[in-house]
This record gives sequence, C-alpha cells and structure tokens, in this order.
Amino acid sequence: MDPEISVWMFQLAVAAGLAAWMSVAVLNNLQAFQASAGAIGLTMGMVLLREPPFDTLPLRRRAIASPAVHRLALLGVIALQAVSALALLAGTLLIACEPLRFASASALACLNLGLGAFVLCWSAMCIAGLSFGAWIRQEGLLLTQLLLGCWGLLSFAVLNLPSALARA
Repeated sequence: MDPEISVWMFQLAVAAGLAAWMSVAVLNNLQAFQASAGAIGLTMGMVLLREPPFDTLPLRRRAIASPAVHRLALLGVIALQAVSALALLAGTLLIACEPLRFASASALACLNLGLGAFVLCWSAMCIAGLSFGAWIRQEGLLLTQLLLGCWGLLSFAVLNLPSALARA
C-alpha cells in the first residue's frame, strides 16, 4: 500500500473517531442532563471530601453546592463539545471528500478548530478537577481526563504533521 494512502486512511480514522466520540458526548449530556449535572455537582460540591480524613481540608471552602451553577457548568461543557463535534465532523467530511491526499488546509482548519474546542473543554475539566479536589477521591475521573488530553494532543500531531512534513 502506498504510504500516502495509509496516512490518509489513518487521518480519516482519527478524525472520524474523535468526531464520533464528541458527538456521542454531546448526545449523552443532553439526554441525561440531570445526571450529568449531578456528576458535576458531586465534584463541584466536593461531596466525596465530606468524610474523614478529608472533611477538615481547607480546600473544601471552594465547594459550590448550587445546582444552578452545576447546570451552567454543564451547559458550558456541552457548548464546547458541540463546537468540537461539529468542526471535527466538517473536517472529517473534507478529508473523506479528498481521497488519497493528506488533509487539506480547509480540512485542517476545521479539524484544528474542533481540536482546539476539545482541548479547551479538557483544560476546563482538569482545572475544575484540580480546584475542587477531584484528584483526592476521584482517581478514575483524573485518569480519564489525562487520557483525553493525550488523545487530543496526539490527534493534533497525527492530523497536522503529515501536511507540515509534505510542505517542508
């Protein structure tokens, strides 16, 4: 198989996978809005830090127990996820419409917009997790966030590097 064809197929698979993942994330958060807001409330309210020995941590002063704030935070996440999903879908379609070539400039513009929203959403979740002490009792959440960050950054390299090397 020609290396350019295999790179094109790999770029298409990465872009389509990210677009599908973000689309499902948006749908999940919209369909289970209250459950997702509750999960955010669990972190923002620092509920898991109410038990000894964590109940005396000064960090707990940052807890936000307002369900309205939890819903607003979720709306922000959904907005970033939707922008990311739509841009990634557009970039995926542009790659698919130009078979056997590296991602074009227009495809990369869409994909990078989608990846930018993806990484911004990831950064917001990591910063919130750090601020609300999720790293103390929510190890699974932390690992998921770290893997999402790696996925976004590696996807940027996979999607942009071949075109950059071809121009060099």
